[in-house]
Amino acid sequence: MVLHTLHARHDGIARTGVLQRSLPGISKKMLTQTLRVMEGSGLLTRHVQGSVPPAVEYRLTPLGRRFVEPVELLYAWGRDNEDALDALGARPTSRRRP
Repeated sequence: MVLHTLHARHDGIARTGVLQRSLPGISKKMLTQTLRVMEGSGLLTRHVQGSVPPAVEYRLTPLGRRFVEPVELLYAWGRDNEDALDALGARPTSRRRP
């Protein structure tokens, strides 16, 4: 979701607060952890601007931009099959709430 949102809604560049507001339900801690993993994987870079307080901006790398392509295909498939997926309901082992 973070990768999709960064690409689709923010043209590959966004500050932390903007991303958090764009992802309803994600905690600041989870967003930070996810961004760190993505940075460590080479999908995005972190840029700290020298303002007070410091502004942190995340940007998709060329690898991240290429990785977005299959992610967008999955999002499109999910949108196209939303009714069928909703009809499946929650599995007993799922953490997803009905």
